[in-house]
Amino acid sequence: MRRNERKRMHPALKVLIALVLATVILFAGVIAYVYFQLKGAANQVFDDDFSGSVSELRETDVSFNNGDPVSVVLFGTDDDEERNESGMGQRSDTIMVVTLNPNTDDGRIVSIPRDTQTEIAERGTVEKINHAYAYGGPEMAKRTVENFMDMPIDHFVSINMDGFTTIIDEIGGVSVTSQDTFEQSGYQFTAGETYEMDGDMALAFSRSRKAEGAGGDAGRQQRQQQVTEGIAREILSLQTITNFNSVLNVLSDNVRTDIPFGELNSLRSNYQDSARNLDRLVLEGTDQRLEDGLWYFLPNDDSYNQVRNEMRQNLELE
Repeated sequence: MRRNERKRMHPALKVLIALVLATVILFAGVIAYVYFQLKGAANQVFDDDFSGSVSELRETDVSFNNGDPVSVVLFGTDDDEERNESGMGQRSDTIMVVTLNPNTDDGRIVSIPRDTQTEIAERGTVEKINHAYAYGGPEMAKRTVENFMDMPIDHFVSINMDGFTTIIDEIGGVSVTSQDTFEQSGYQFTAGETYEMDGDMALAFSRSRKAEGAGGDAGRQQRQQQVTEGIAREILSLQTITNFNSVLNVLSDNVRTDIPFGELNSLRSNYQDSARNLDRLVLEGTDQRLEDGLWYFLPNDDSYNQVRNEMRQNLELE
């Protein structure tokens, strides 16, 4: 990218975007921008109300500054204008858990289907896992996820779906190759074909699971990760830096996290290799209508145990 002069990208902002988009962490590098602009956005993104929260499943505190194995959960919420106007609570339609171990340079990522049946933290009710966000925001949702996974969740990043589509449009779209053939929301996708997607198309692509050929929850999980990786490539490319001011504004309007701002540089310097070696895990199971008349995702015991064990091992808990 060129303006009047070539600028190096600020490492802290690079890490912020990486976390916001979950798999953006895969692409280590440095993003440049004027510091006071970053700080202005950071005041909105890094919420002091959540800072300092430590998982009850941790015997000792962990820190990016210390190079400890850590976990982060990404929530993609349905906090759109329609739901806000009607007074409906947010729900986390996308839930991804990432573990990073700089000691072994290994990373793991798994998506948890939003309809997964589990106990909601602090309520004791058994419901769909995405209800936790509506009841108690990202903190209750984070505790619900860690109870379900039986492992500490150290930090969260939350982005609403309005922001998801707007970011894609601001960066000029994303390039994604479909691995399935299906139709969703008026869009036709063919396996092996590469599509230049705007925000609406990418959202339809990443949300489909019930359409014939879409591959159910496993297919949706894979497509969500494909789209976030596509966003990462575009944001980290030199071509999109000319739009960075507007992208930064979108991020500050739609993103919240409890990751300490002061630890971002350590995250970049200590966790690059484990981020590049990110293995994708799939939580397999079945969709069933239960006695309450609702459809739930019920994880397969063997698949759940395998995923749980791999994530815990990467945190050096096994």
